[in-house]
Amino acid sequence: MMPTNMKLALLLSLSLTCSLSFAQAIYGPNGEYKGYMQTSPSGVTNIYNSQGQNTQSFQTDNGQTNFYSPAGRYEGTVTAPIQPQPNTTINTPRQVPQAPSVKGW
Repeated sequence: MMPTNMKLALLLSLSLTCSLSFAQAIYGPNGEYKGYMQTSPSGVTNIYNSQGQNTQSFQTDNGQTNFYSPAGRYEGTVTAPIQPQPNTTINTPRQVPQAPSVKGW
């Protein structure tokens, strides 16, 4: 049997581990379950298919995303900072140039 203080320590560590990770289900366009993604406290995101198999991992740090295979092999990097777009109307019609006018004549 495990002493009470060890049980409490184990329970506390499990509860902290569970509370610091984030998981989100993934669904297809027709509502079918595709799997889930889980982000660890260190910022590593693992993607799992509907059978629970890890299909890919990635980690983003300072705008650089590193991708890894299920076996942990490095697969590449993307550095693409996200630029917020101005809040403008798309495809605004052009205005016809106006001829200059002289007032007061």
